Amino acid sequence: MPIVQPHPVTQAPIVVGMQTQLDYTQHPLMSGRLFHPNDFEVEELHYSEPTTSGVCLFAIGTGCEEIENIKEQTWINEYVVDAELGKEKHENNIIGKVTGEAVYDHVTEHKMQKLLSRIQAQFKRASFELMNVDPQSQEAFEIARKGAPRPKVLDNPVVYNMELIRFMPPYFSLRLNVTSENDPFLRGFIRELALGLGTTSCTRRLRRHRLGPFGTEHALLEKQFHLPIILKNILMCNQVIKKSCTDGPIVKPRNQEDMEMNALISQYGLDKIEDEEEDCLRIPWGREYTTVNKTS
Repeated sequence: MPIVQPHPVTQAPIVVGMQTQLDYTQHPLMSGRLFHPNDFEVEELHYSEPTTSGVCLFAIGTGCEEIENIKEQTWINEYVVDAELGKEKHENNIIGKVTGEAVYDHVTEHKMQKLLSRIQAQFKRASFELMNVDPQSQEAFEIARKGAPRPKVLDNPVVYNMELIRFMPPYFSLRLNVTSENDPFLRGFIRELALGLGTTSCTRRLRRHRLGPFGTEHALLEKQFHLPIILKNILMCNQVIKKSCTDGPIVKPRNQEDMEMNALISQYGLDKIEDEEEDCLRIPWGREYTTVNKTS
């Protein structure tokens, strides 16, 4: 931007120098928002309540048309649930008012392990029934030998595996491998488990560690929401979906080695993403700082 001053004799305006000036043409108050929410079509594969954390999978644009096909895969998801014995909350909510209390001194780790084994056997039988396969048949044996049966009836939760990973009364933690679930089902499962032990319980924290073939190694943090990183992540996730979508009667949780995740992550350079220092004062149209020299 030119610096104009009057001539000392003729008083005519003349340019005596140049100075830099911030460009406000892209300022939101000048041009409005660059993008609107209606410009992007985003759909979530598996809805999670605000009190639940963990891996989430989203479809963008034309990918939303594949959501129903992916849901039919009935992927096995992995959760870690932290709970507390002796307390019951309103509608089993994680954040809510305590509506009841019960004694839990009689609950031991052995009793809980025994009950979990019995419940898991019941779910195993139910998984074959949802597939319309006789649990005593040769077909059921072949399916169980290769993996877990894929239920033909959707929206019916099936717990394939449950593991007690921590027991420090009144607190305990479970690792669950489940399909076709939702958050109310998982919270209700924790309460029903405690009722089978002669007490009650409430969920304190619910975390999803894996969503089918996707784990934390594929997820992006909010500070990584930049266009180049998002595009690389979309390409990698498309490759994972192509390898994991099958139409057979068996659904089997695949680990990182089976899916060659390390190769995919390295191929798209997502393992080399460095954390950037966050600038809490950053503004979208840029910022210039002026250095002031102090003299004594």
